[in-house]
Amino acid sequence: MKITIDRTKCEGYAKCIQASPKVFKLDAKMIAEVIDAKADIDEKILLAAKICPTKAIILEEEGTGKKIFPVE
Repeated sequence: MKITIDRTKCEGYAKCIQASPKVFKLDAKMIAEVIDAKADIDEKILLAAKICPTKAIILEEEGTGKKIFPVE
């Protein structure tokens, strides 16, 4: 799964880190970043994306680029 953080939307709530601390961390500007996209199960990563208050986490299928979250 490809994980992208929209840095213009992230406000540093860190809920993604609570859901999946092996995948996400906050950088020096308190913006989420991906440290290891393969460090957790897809369900936890999807949960992290869903509980993000600003919907800053975008998930896509690795090979096809099909959007997993958010679905428009």
